[in-house]
Amino acid sequence: MKRFAGNLNLTNKQKKWAFFGIAGAVSIYIIISFLFYDIGFIKYIKMRGEFKRVSADIKRLKEENSKLRGEVKSLKTDPDYIEAFAREKLGLAKEGEIIYRFEDKDKKGGGR
Repeated sequence: MKRFAGNLNLTNKQKKWAFFGIAGAVSIYIIISFLFYDIGFIKYIKMRGEFKRVSADIKRLKEENSKLRGEVKSLKTDPDYIEAFAREKLGLAKEGEIIYRFEDKDKKGGGR
């Protein structure tokens, strides 16, 4: 049984072209896989954008939680805050007070 390479009888120029052809094909495969496969560069860019969006959401929610915790603490301990909250959110009034409500024309749907 003869060696396979011995049967080809390739010249040095042909061997160089074969080497560069194989190296080029491998390089193209590596570049394509680097860009488009599951752990490719494009996927990385998308995931980085998603990470930034989620991080911003987390930051916003933490700030909102902190604000709500402060509001809960005030509702538990501060009588003036409780009164203001009841007046504003619940529409309550003290005895003898009269509440006047003015509706916006735009909110009614007319807009004119």
